[in-house]
Amino acid sequence: MDDLLIEQQALMKAKVAILAAPDSAFLADVCFSLIHKFDESIPTACTNGVYVKYSPEFFMGLDTQERVFLVLHETLHVAFMHMVRCEDKNKQKYNQAADYVINAFLKKAGFKMPKEGLFDPQYDGMSTEEVYKLLPDNPTGPTAWDDLVSDTDTPEESKERTEAINDILIRASMSAKAAGNKPGSIPKELEIYIDKLVEPKLPWHRIINKYFSSLTKNDYSFKKPNKRFLPNYLPSLYSEGLGHIAIAVDSSGSVSDADFNSFVSEIIYLLNKYKPTNISLITFDTEIKSINEIKNNNELKKVKFVGRGGTDVLDLLNWVNKNKPILTLVFTDGEFHKHDLVIKSPIVWIIHNNKQFTYKGKVVHYDL
Repeated sequence: MDDLLIEQQALMKAKVAILAAPDSAFLADVCFSLIHKFDESIPTACTNGVYVKYSPEFFMGLDTQERVFLVLHETLHVAFMHMVRCEDKNKQKYNQAADYVINAFLKKAGFKMPKEGLFDPQYDGMSTEEVYKLLPDNPTGPTAWDDLVSDTDTPEESKERTEAINDILIRASMSAKAAGNKPGSIPKELEIYIDKLVEPKLPWHRIINKYFSSLTKNDYSFKKPNKRFLPNYLPSLYSEGLGHIAIAVDSSGSVSDADFNSFVSEIIYLLNKYKPTNISLITFDTEIKSINEIKNNNELKKVKFVGRGGTDVLDLLNWVNKNKPILTLVFTDGEFHKHDLVIKSPIVWIIHNNKQFTYKGKVVHYDL
């Protein structure tokens, strides 16, 4: 059998073992989101945050369990974004600190570390920066695998790579919650980071409460939230046993895939905390492109973001009038023809970069 085929089969076997491991939904989701390949020019393994490369000789010299450990080790470098965080630091020292943190977590989770791996139990539960501060500037003794590749990116490329990894982390966190994985299945340092990614930034409780209590004032304005976290400004509705909520996203070009993935994370919060009967998650451009009826976290993973045409809300408004959800939230830039149509249920237009926008229902303005 061809050597490359044997190597690829061994790699796939390791990835499948990760998928089958207990409480591994987070790790498996991150792992399967990355590109894995072999490269004879490297000594062990490395990652730049987009791909993971393995030395065929090193990889095949490990037993099956050690291969699983190596794949997870590189996967966690990506999840921690170590290749980005090390850019202004002593790279060798930071790589060593990162290896101590990752290996301590994986050994504690029950994975078998190759004998070449760095491990010291005193670093268990510490962050990479905390370990980094404790190490000498010129580390001696066992060395790290030197597996962090810092590609020369433009600032825009670096930003895009960070956003792509953020999206992977949010999706993987959703998978872990949906699978009911026990606490500790995600490294604490990453849990804190992910919590910050999906944390709502505006007082939506108050906005929605005002909406239902007063129909006289139609406009709210807020200062600059970051576009990266656009979807996290969804309201956290506070009533128990909410009914049918509709959330519509203008997919004509203003909302990126990264925004949409973050947006989904807020729906997870809404589902878990407020238990609406269901959420109709709608994408639209000149017409409705998709409607996903969301009742639990697992269903969110199947949602696809489709569209990219112009913008027309007539089809959406006809759907709202026909289905009459208790509330419809619409994310859009407001660049569309305003139809003279009676809207028969509450609607909130969440508008960015268009302060002149007014329409039937409530309007929430924010700047990018």
